[in-house]
Amino acid sequence: MEIIIFIAIVIILLIIYNYATYKVPDSLKDIHSISYFSVAISQLMKREGGNAKIYSRCKEYFEKDGVIKLYFRGKWICMITDLVVAKELCLRNDIFPKLMLDEILPNSAAERHFGVNVVHSNGDVWKRHRRVCNPAFKTLPTHLFVEKALKLMDIFEKVDNKPIEVRDFMQRLTLDILGKVAFNFDFNNLEDPKNPYVTAYNEVQDVFRNPLISILQIDRIPIINQLVFRKIDKLNNLFEDIIKENRKSLAAGHSNGDLLELMLKACEDPDNQMLSDTELRCNLAIFMVAGHDTTAVALSSLLYLLAIHKDVQEKAREEVLRVLGDNLTPSSEQHAALKYLNMVIRENLRLYPPVGAGTPVSLFIYGIQHSPKFWKNPEEFLPERFENEHENYSWLPFGSGSRMLVEFFVFGIIFYFINND
Repeated sequence: MEIIIFIAIVIILLIIYNYATYKVPDSLKDIHSISYFSVAISQLMKREGGNAKIYSRCKEYFEKDGVIKLYFRGKWICMITDLVVAKELCLRNDIFPKLMLDEILPNSAAERHFGVNVVHSNGDVWKRHRRVCNPAFKTLPTHLFVEKALKLMDIFEKVDNKPIEVRDFMQRLTLDILGKVAFNFDFNNLEDPKNPYVTAYNEVQDVFRNPLISILQIDRIPIINQLVFRKIDKLNNLFEDIIKENRKSLAAGHSNGDLLELMLKACEDPDNQMLSDTELRCNLAIFMVAGHDTTAVALSSLLYLLAIHKDVQEKAREEVLRVLGDNLTPSSEQHAALKYLNMVIRENLRLYPPVGAGTPVSLFIYGIQHSPKFWKNPEEFLPERFENEHENYSWLPFGSGSRMLVEFFVFGIIFYFINND
């Protein structure tokens, strides 16, 4: 009982602290605000809406000013929908450098898990990470997508007239695929979602989703901080063990073609600076976040859209059967030939972008992609709008420079669902 009272008092003090530091800088006073308490209550009560609710509440200001502001973990964040500013944010890292985790979230779970990586780095450090990571994304082992997707279809076949929780299965599927593609590790989440490896991974993801941590910052409490760090270290140790095993396997002449193996080979290039095991582990951690939950969200929303738009589903199915036939492992040429399916995926990512930028000046991608200034009938699902490329920064579902991997990932899986009743 005493520990509960103690934690309750600390939470109240954190709320008071956040309110006391809730001071708007003079330079931001004319920008419309979403209040701290509005965000906190919404998160704590787990109200639905998310980006859609923010856009609906502030649409007038997004359309008129192209910016609003909100308060998060002690900082004011400007959310941008102006395309001119969006382009500058994406292209001018010299003017708008990314904030590092040790700056925005010092001594946090995120800093301990992700550290410095290809996403959270700038300048020469970013270039060093990018040179090592680049070769890993040139070739993806498509057969692994096929293997796991077919396993999921077998599981679905055994479900007899019962509702299927799509989001849950997409989470399990994408974790299994990403584990194999990233570092040749089988989480076996589809068949055994309660095994120790999946549990260790999910415990860390729950930390990042917990509104008491993200909003009230209870991870600043020493006791809770240590409990959180134990979960983080457990998963970090798993990734580090995988790196060591992959090094041994590579030295023994074995090759699996996974991303980690390609990164290790890139580190052997005399023109590249070697990444340490800690840096490799931080990159694996960010790849998992970038490719797991975001892809599961994209797949879930796409399956929903295909279910309610039967005409789109039939048109996509016809194209898949015509282009691929009985070939279950599509080539890059066949991928390019599936023009309508790619349009469907892009339209889904426009309506439901799974990622937003996360810096004090932040692109509000949902607002950009739903704005009537940039899109005709923005709330309708119309894949045909992507018959022509959008090059004016009005389509940024995963931000700039990071969408291609996940887009291919979504394509590789969704093909199987539209090709099966």
